[in-house]
Amino acid sequence: MVVTFDADWMARSYVEQTKLSWPLLLDSQRQLYRAYGMERAGWWAIYGPASIWHYLKLLAAGKRLRKPGKDWRQVGGDVIIDAAGIVRYHYVSSSPHDRPTPEQMLAVIEQPAGENPA
Repeated sequence: MVVTFDADWMARSYVEQTKLSWPLLLDSQRQLYRAYGMERAGWWAIYGPASIWHYLKLLAAGKRLRKPGKDWRQVGGDVIIDAAGIVRYHYVSSSPHDRPTPEQMLAVIEQPAGENPA
């Protein structure tokens, strides 16, 4: 599932834009974010050279930048929890564009039970 803190209309827009087929949960109080150590990024992480370079590459590739949510400094992350409720992967982003690759996430999902590649 996907968890967001943004308003209901932003969540609906995200589902429509991404054609998300998983459940999307609203965490408006950011309790899950805090529980998993996902706090707000500092100004350097948002406006520093790495972020500017990332956005310039997106624009050069013809991508449109999306409007930020209500708290554009809130970082996210990725958590994979298996069917037994065990956290198999926990990644906290350091900036808006710092995310694991799909291949990294799939490697965790494809690991046999009891193993952890991270």
